[in-house]
Amino acid sequence: MNDVDFLNRLLAINPSLRFSGLVEKSGHLCGSVIRQGISEHLKGRNPEISYTQSAYIVELRKIFENELGSLNSVIYIYDKVVMFSIPIKNHIVVFSTDRNINIDHVFQQAQSFIKNAETELDIALDVKNIAQDKKESVRNLYDSGISEEMIAEQLDLNLATVKSLIKIITTK
Repeated sequence: MNDVDFLNRLLAINPSLRFSGLVEKSGHLCGSVIRQGISEHLKGRNPEISYTQSAYIVELRKIFENELGSLNSVIYIYDKVVMFSIPIKNHIVVFSTDRNINIDHVFQQAQSFIKNAETELDIALDVKNIAQDKKESVRNLYDSGISEEMIAEQLDLNLATVKSLIKIITTK
């Protein structure tokens, strides 16, 4: 199942879901689906900032996993919406719902769906789909001595993707 199919199926599990998206650890939104007829609350660059913050917060919270166990989710409760971030593979599933929901019920529905669909979800790194100019930028930055982490940040790519590209570049 591709990412858009996954996100559409996630959105279909509960009518209160407004949006579903798949975010790389870098904060880059890989794919998203918005329920038709819903007006977006975040405008301009704010959605992008929200995804980046969610990815950053999920990664930060993972440092406590040795003491607290695996991180299952991060949930933000606002006056208008509830926003969920759930780590999956090297990505984060983000979705939002109307505010007047049973948070535990929706979370359990989503978590169950994600757990069951995770093995079908094909979000493996596919460097073939990266634009040639981005590949050349990775090569130039790497050849200039820039760290992999900085390259990923500068080009809005997942660190694992940058590492895969560098491995390909250096073996040619």
